[in-house]
Amino acid sequence: MKKNMRNALAISGLAIAIGTSGFILDASANMNNRSSRIQRSHQERITRTKNTNGSEKISHTRGFAVGTVSNITEDSLTISNGSKTYIARFSEETRLLNHSWKSIILSDIKEGDKIKVFGTITDGIVTAKTIRNISIQ
Repeated sequence: MKKNMRNALAISGLAIAIGTSGFILDASANMNNRSSRIQRSHQERITRTKNTNGSEKISHTRGFAVGTVSNITEDSLTISNGSKTYIARFSEETRLLNHSWKSIILSDIKEGDKIKVFGTITDGIVTAKTIRNISIQ
């Protein structure tokens, strides 16, 4: 019992110590397998490239876009937020959710609705994993 308690305290102390630095502790509760491993969490990757005129262009590989729906097609949504415009491309695997995180269908999203798109962003095109309509009441 004391050995199990010491192991639990050591693991929880280690998790607290490294939890603030972006690590995840993946430990097995099985006493036969005492190995534990630490792996880096999936952090957002930012790519910086230089344009020909010397300015720097930053593109996020994972993230989200928020805006108002301005156009709907059968495989994409166009959303705009101020001066920025994004095209959200979706597929059969894309989850469509309402403000309560419950599943909806594409016809529930109308032009003028405020949505949040989670996915991979490349040059203003979002490959959507989740589209959340935050204006549905």
